[in-house]
Amino acid sequence: MFTFILVLLGVFFLCYAIFICKKMINSFTRSIHRRAGHIMLSLIIIFFLGYIIYMVFNYNLLFTNFIVSILLFLTAFFVTLVLHVNHSLIIRLTMKTLELKEFSENLWEQTKSLSSNTQQLEKIKYLLEEKNKELETALQKVSASNIEAAKELASKEADKAYAEAYAPEEKTDKSESE
Repeated sequence: MFTFILVLLGVFFLCYAIFICKKMINSFTRSIHRRAGHIMLSLIIIFFLGYIIYMVFNYNLLFTNFIVSILLFLTAFFVTLVLHVNHSLIIRLTMKTLELKEFSENLWEQTKSLSSNTQQLEKIKYLLEEKNKELETALQKVSASNIEAAKELASKEADKAYAEAYAPEEKTDKSESE
């Protein structure tokens, strides 16, 4: 009876393996992977049918052939385990691929934005350089006119100071001579 239960559990594991294999095939995006998935599914179905045939035709031997029962059970368990691990990895890789695609798109948008900002900054830099040149030219003109005005003012003040300094002497010289 124990050997029959082991083979029956093997059958259930293969049923579950068929279910996982179908889910895995649906998650594949490339046709070559889908083809490989269909081949695996076909082999699992063949194993499943072999287990059923073995249980039906060798029912009497099933009780006496303990090693074959354990081998059939462990094979079914192994197939199910491998498919389950592969399916989990495929799902995780698919999710990571989607995350990386989204991250890549965000980076591309930021790059375009930075490129646009760089172009705007270059335009602003050019305009500021032009304004600086205009201001320097105006400042040079203002400085030159301020220097001229300062020279004129200094000259007038010097003349006035000279006039004030020497004018009283001339008055005193005139008043003495009279």
